[in-house]
Amino acid sequence: MSGGNEFRFFLSCDINLPVTFRIERLDGVLPQSQSPPQRDIDALNKTRSAELFVECALYIDGAPFGLITKTRLESSGPPYCWNERITLSTKYRDLTSKAQLAFTVWDVSSSSEDGLVGGATVFLFNSKKQLKTGRQKLRIWPQKKADGTIPTTTPGKVPKNERGR
Repeated sequence: MSGGNEFRFFLSCDINLPVTFRIERLDGVLPQSQSPPQRDIDALNKTRSAELFVECALYIDGAPFGLITKTRLESSGPPYCWNERITLSTKYRDLTSKAQLAFTVWDVSSSSEDGLVGGATVFLFNSKKQLKTGRQKLRIWPQKKADGTIPTTTPGKVPKNERGR
């Protein structure tokens, strides 16, 4: 007989489903471009809102794996809300404990050459080699493209004392 306290778990190598996650929103103030004089930037910001998208890349053991996926453009203004479900071609069974997602935010309406807003990287498994679930609040590194190398230069993990704000 099975009781009400039954605990079930699965090994990731047994899960034949594609890696899926949700890009919810970007909170905070966007960094200002340094190229034109500040008064020109202020004038531009009053007449246009940023048009952002998020580029999502999977890294396994520090190497890029699979195709890069992008969200749709979002220009609703802060907070920028995508609430978009992303499904990768990679399956959970293909991941290792050092798999990471690298997120880079781009602004296509930016006056700067590349439109880079910033990036963050997050491991998919915790230190106990369990798949992370639930919401993950990431810190974006301004003007840095997400880096999936180990160790990463764009860790998205927010210190415990700053979580839940």
